Amino acid sequence: MMEIILIFLQVLFIGFLTFYSIPDSIFGLKNSKNLLNTLTMKSIIMMNIFLLFSFLSVEKNYLLFILVFLCLFFIIKKKNTFILNFNLKILFIALYIILISIVLANELALGWDAKFFWYLKTINFYQNNGLLSLNKIPAMDYPHLGSYIWSFFWKFPFDAYEYLGRIFYVSIYVLSIFYFCEIFETKDLYKIILSSLILISSYTGELFSGNQEVIVFSLVLISSKLSYEIILNKNNSSIENIIFLFLSFNAAIWIKNEGLFLIGFMILFVLILSNITLLEKKILLITSVFLVIFRISVLMLLDTNLESFQFDKTLNFSHLNNLLTNIKTISFYSIVYVVSLPLILFGLALAVYNFYNFKIDKIQIFIMGYTILNILFIFAAFIFAMENVEWQVRVGLKRVMLQSSGFYLLTVVYLLNKTKIR
Repeated sequence: MMEIILIFLQVLFIGFLTFYSIPDSIFGLKNSKNLLNTLTMKSIIMMNIFLLFSFLSVEKNYLLFILVFLCLFFIIKKKNTFILNFNLKILFIALYIILISIVLANELALGWDAKFFWYLKTINFYQNNGLLSLNKIPAMDYPHLGSYIWSFFWKFPFDAYEYLGRIFYVSIYVLSIFYFCEIFETKDLYKIILSSLILISSYTGELFSGNQEVIVFSLVLISSKLSYEIILNKNNSSIENIIFLFLSFNAAIWIKNEGLFLIGFMILFVLILSNITLLEKKILLITSVFLVIFRISVLMLLDTNLESFQFDKTLNFSHLNNLLTNIKTISFYSIVYVVSLPLILFGLALAVYNFYNFKIDKIQIFIMGYTILNILFIFAAFIFAMENVEWQVRVGLKRVMLQSSGFYLLTVVYLLNKTKIR
């Protein structure tokens, strides 16, 4: 019973810190009347704040003090109450977060990567060691943001159980699904039903085993909605959406390396297909390139080697037979895992249906183009990076595919909005 109370209080703490420490006036949030949108965007900003402080190596006690001070300051300034203006969607979100967190507390086993890589990074930050200390830990090229957030919410507010730090993962996961479903042009009740169906279809206990794929999945889902709206110029909010797409991209590349490509591809299509101004495109392109360069610079600072990448062997013509074997292996397991990932299976089926029943437009080009680039990325990632490709594909391909699975929900959006099902 005590752990359930702690979980409930932890969810309240995360919600309080996220909502109140960031002013509504930032990045157009003041104009948003949708509490769900505001919470989601503030969660993205919060992740970027954590990233900044991880670079500064500020002790978490001071970070907590700053965030709580900001909360109190903005509450007093607005003469606001501590009570959020709850609606039915927010209540469902809170309920799902608490229920999944309770399941998490009962299934504490860490995933293989989490146990040997991510958890060690988390311990590093939990003990108030800085970024440079990561060069003493295996897999230095693995980004650190997810582990930093894990350590923060493990330490605060209770410093009791490690899994309390992973409740933020649960929060961003549930929020991202409900936020994505705001894209549907239908009633709130139907949005709740659709969100629940997506949650049921995508949820497994392994999502919260300490691995970072669930955060990338969430950021890809959020970025998919943002990109969709930018390309269609929905709600005349392109500037705000561009900013949050950029912030999601920045967070993603510091969660897992795959985030650079999975959201970077979306930025590419936004630059090609959207009607945003040339200046906005230049800013988005330059800032995105800057983030990539900065990421590489940090890897160099940590003296990271990339010896696991076998470019010379892969591209050696004497190994052509082996290359073809690896391609067949990846193809086979891709088909196997597509069947086990409902979002991708259903999404691709609808993509084919939409292609044959509707005129090709920007969104269809976006979906088809992203799918092609995503497939090429998956093949390249495993062919170039691994000596034992088959083993790596068997244990890692499904997790890689899961990260981008939410994107294919855009096929559902396209169909329902086209047919005006309300």
